[in-house]
Amino acid sequence: MKSGFVALAGRPNVGKSSLVNALLERKVAIVSDKVQTTRNRIVACLHGEGWQMILLDIPGIHRPRHLLGEKLVRTATGTLSQVDLLWHVVDLSRLPGKGEEAVVRNFPAQTCVLLAGNKRDLVPDEEVGARMLSYASLHPYAGAFPISALTGMGLGELREVSLGFLPEGPAYYPEGTVTDQPESFVVAELIREKILHLTRDEIPHAVAVIVDEMEERENLTYIRAVINVERESQKGIIIGQGGRRLQEIGSLTRKELEGILDRRIYLDLRVKLKKDWRNREGFLRGMGLGGD
Repeated sequence: MKSGFVALAGRPNVGKSSLVNALLERKVAIVSDKVQTTRNRIVACLHGEGWQMILLDIPGIHRPRHLLGEKLVRTATGTLSQVDLLWHVVDLSRLPGKGEEAVVRNFPAQTCVLLAGNKRDLVPDEEVGARMLSYASLHPYAGAFPISALTGMGLGELREVSLGFLPEGPAYYPEGTVTDQPESFVVAELIREKILHLTRDEIPHAVAVIVDEMEERENLTYIRAVINVERESQKGIIIGQGGRRLQEIGSLTRKELEGILDRRIYLDLRVKLKKDWRNREGFLRGMGLGGD
């Protein structure tokens, strides 16, 4: 049995969560075009005959501007030394910069790193080689793979080569396990994803979703969740005129949840003002972001 842990490291918004979802062929991590979408370390399990690969989707490494950002970066960098293999996921549609160099500086010297050039579908064929070389100069990678999480291009090769770097070991999770995240976490993340897609740029970063209650009732699951924002004006943006935006957030979340959980859902959403929550230690700990 070969088994091991693979961390996906990179800048925000390079497609790490999309890559995890594509490899599992199902959604385990929310995605959007907003930076800092991933706030927790997401565990996803790939299974095969005689092997198990545990993918760790971690927050993007960036320069933090508040306590939340500091915790996200510590979560990401603290994971890098705890795995058997690193995938450095980059966005091939843009050239490397200082942010990419900052990511590489966090790679432990003893850990093997593969370069995964994502969004290859956005790059003309004749430019792919040069783009890969521009990133390959950043670190002594053990291999480099142009891939596309959107189309699936190159994912099979990346997975197969990665298996060769995993040690012999036990099955860490039972066969069929996709993720170790509880249902309440999945619910909160899906609500936040809909907010990311439906609101302006300044809103998503100031939103924290907490599930207060999940209860099985006669013929459905009742869920009560609170959307926390930092300013009174943000409440109005999320609720929308006549409550229409909040209704749309709830409707989209409920439909997706019913498909994932395979049961009827009643979703009760509230919006609450929690000033400066991104700098509140106690609140962040309540979100599961207390560990440093």
